[in-house]
Amino acid sequence: MLGVKGYLGWPDREWQRLVALNAILISLGSVGLAIPAYLIQPDDLIYLGAFAYPAGDEWAYSGHAMAYYPGGDPTGQDDGFPGSLYVAGHRWYDLVGEITIPVPVIADGFDELPKASVLQPLKDITGGWKDNCTYANDCIYREVDGLEYLHNIAKIAWNLRDWYNVAGYDQDSLGWSDLDMTNAQGVWHIGERPSEDNVFHNARTCNYLFKAPEDFAAQYFEGKWLIAGNHREAGAFGGSQGPTLYAVAPWQDGNPPAPGQNLDALALVYYPPVPGCLEDPSKCYFPNYRAKDSWEGGVWIETADKRGILIFGRKGLGENCYGTPEECGGDPCDPYKGWHAYPYEPLILFYDPEEIKEVMAGTRKPWEVVPYATYSPIDVVFRGACARLGAAAYDPERGLIYVAEMGAGSGGETAVHVWRIRGKHPD
Repeated sequence: MLGVKGYLGWPDREWQRLVALNAILISLGSVGLAIPAYLIQPDDLIYLGAFAYPAGDEWAYSGHAMAYYPGGDPTGQDDGFPGSLYVAGHRWYDLVGEITIPVPVIADGFDELPKASVLQPLKDITGGWKDNCTYANDCIYREVDGLEYLHNIAKIAWNLRDWYNVAGYDQDSLGWSDLDMTNAQGVWHIGERPSEDNVFHNARTCNYLFKAPEDFAAQYFEGKWLIAGNHREAGAFGGSQGPTLYAVAPWQDGNPPAPGQNLDALALVYYPPVPGCLEDPSKCYFPNYRAKDSWEGGVWIETADKRGILIFGRKGLGENCYGTPEECGGDPCDPYKGWHAYPYEPLILFYDPEEIKEVMAGTRKPWEVVPYATYSPIDVVFRGACARLGAAAYDPERGLIYVAEMGAGSGGETAVHVWRIRGKHPD
């Protein structure tokens, strides 16, 4: 179910918020319907607390890329949270570093959180590709997004994104580097270019990265277990109304693939572009879509008896409005001119892998896959209704989910919230 805990502080908005929440539940078809026992449910997420990124301005205004590395911090404490995280630092500089994983604590405020330590300082993991967009004379990359550890070849995969991209350029995005963040190889295009109906457009593939279970991928995805996706505000310029999922395996296309190469990929989940439904969200394919929706991280969970795909972000609950916050009725979460849909709520979407099987079998369209449940952790985040969930990473051995909250501190600092999947226990 979708949580309704917490008080927004704007009483005149509360009724609108509750109506919107109910509309989401109804549109998802989850009212009065039992979730199958094989699926991860919101109450299977046990909250353990949070920790903060390392101190320093270079680590603030981040939280948009994260990968779990099980071999990281080998001399660290035996505290039940082994390994390390590769994370992007300040979004202005497009650099990546490696940090420790402190024991999370449940805290009332951000300043009470333990801070991670630096294992590898911030550096250019792309080896210059981030400053070398070759698709068009004026194309650029604005962020390193999406990080994932490729255990089979001991590499860190990364995605490059122009989150603005009003030209709609279908540029390359994916690359990989060694664990010390050197020897960068890339940049490749996920899927065919051009593709019919923009199915493999860069605007749908250039953000988050995570892993599908290898056995599942071997049976249904031709061994492609690296999952890529993206969601752009307003779903425009080649984008999608909601979060997307694509399966890819660049190691199958060369060692490494040639720069600019089109990688073989499978389209699992995507939705049509926005035009036609902003004025009437009931016409949107993604349930209760809002132009200000933000989906920025994901994990695929499979335990002995349960499974599910979780996507993290923030949901608009108000009406679509383009303009300044004042022109759109007030928006304390976003001071800039653009799309607004206040009030908001941090949200986790739950997708059923069985429906992905149906897409691969041709019995379901990619845009017919919608969440079977949602959950709002509004009672544990630090910015309440304004909280924005970003990148996510997963430790499958211990069932630990790491999720960034962007701007959790007063100086733009990033917090990492930690959940354990029910049934997984500490060492």
